[in-house]
Amino acid sequence: PGHAAFLPYVLNRATSALNADFQLVLREHGMTLLHWRVLAFLHDTDGLGVSALANITGSDQATLSRALTVMETAGYIARHPDPMDQRVAAIRLCPAGRRQFARVLPVALGLYLRAVAGLSQEELETLIGLLNRIRVNVLTREA
Repeated sequence: PGHAAFLPYVLNRATSALNADFQLVLREHGMTLLHWRVLAFLHDTDGLGVSALANITGSDQATLSRALTVMETAGYIARHPDPMDQRVAAIRLCPAGRRQFARVLPVALGLYLRAVAGLSQEELETLIGLLNRIRVNVLTREA
């Protein structure tokens, strides 16, 4: 097959297309994709540590730390040190972070629905399953 069917190329093009409009919206809200991912994951599981957030957002800890500093300055998150180990902090959403998430969520959902338009539930579940298997395969090879 030609380059147009090469998996990394197809994934990159799909991701770029998905993110292009969303990045414009996020920029209008003073956010990046990483900021959004942090808000989304904390909205679902508040109180994650930096290591867990880095893992789940797919970012390195240095990049995440810089993003968390920006988000903390904006009042979106707060770091709460673990009383047993001051080196570890739980990251929690502040009311401003919850409001920011609620403001951007309708746009995010709209873009998601546009992206999956025409896919059946079965196709969507298959796609998600296959992408997760690819991710695990790649991570397994790194280990």
